[in-house]
Order: sequence, then C-alpha cells, then structure tokens
Amino acid sequence: MSTRRTLHHYPAFSAPSADEAYRDAPLLTHEQEALDRLARDPELGSCREAVLRTAALADRRWWRSRTEADAQAAERAAYALQQHDRAHPGEAFGPIGPDSIEWDAPGGTRAYVRQEYWAWYNVPPGCGNCPPEDPCPWHAEHGTR
Repeated sequence: MSTRRTLHHYPAFSAPSADEAYRDAPLLTHEQEALDRLARDPELGSCREAVLRTAALADRRWWRSRTEADAQAAERAAYALQQHDRAHPGEAFGPIGPDSIEWDAPGGTRAYVRQEYWAWYNVPPGCGNCPPEDPCPWHAEHGTR
C-alpha cells in the first residue's frame, strides 16, 4: 500500500498558508480595482505585479468559494505566474524558486503564489532581491534570502 504524498509530506516545503499569505491583503474588491488600474496602463498591464496580484486574487476567490470554476481559474493564474518567474528569475522574491520540485505536488502552483504574494506584500519597499551572501536587515531577520 502506497501513501499519498501531499504538500505536507515535503520536509523542505515552507510556503505560507492562505491565512498567512493573505492576512493583511486588501479586500477582494480593492484588489480587483487595483488590477483594473494596472490593466489600463499599457506598460504595467502585463508586469509581474499584475501577474502576481491576478494569481493571488484568483487563489483567494477559490479559497472563498471552493468551486471548480474558481479552482481552474486559480490554477491557470498560478501557472501563468510560475511561467513568468521561470522566464524572469530575478523578479521572484520567495525563498523557493519557481522550478523547485515542491511546486509539483497537488496544489503546488497555488502554494507558489502564496509564497510570492507574501514576500511581495511584506518585504519593505526598496528592499528588492538582495543576494543570499549579503542580505539586507529585513531579509536577514526573516530568513528569506
């Protein structure tokens, strides 16, 4: 008899839960308004922030509704973020990169979104992606670099 592997069976897996990732996030309506503003700007409509926030909004909608349609939308948006970050690895903030096997588990793409949203939303402005060998004070304290 084989045991089913889930995200919780990966010892190195450390993505935040939905509650952790979205604890201080704007209301869904406010997030949608922000995305609408980004979409109206031709230079920002496809930027990483828009891709990330779209994926996070879709994930949050799924957590609220648990419908199949929202699950599929969340998976598509999460996959789009992961593909974006694979193509632009310097833009990802989280400690586990988009190519890591942790994201191959069921629900892994949405877990990647939660990691990246938490890192994007909680890292102080101007901090950016500091190198692991020379982390800024915030990253040194939080251990994400």
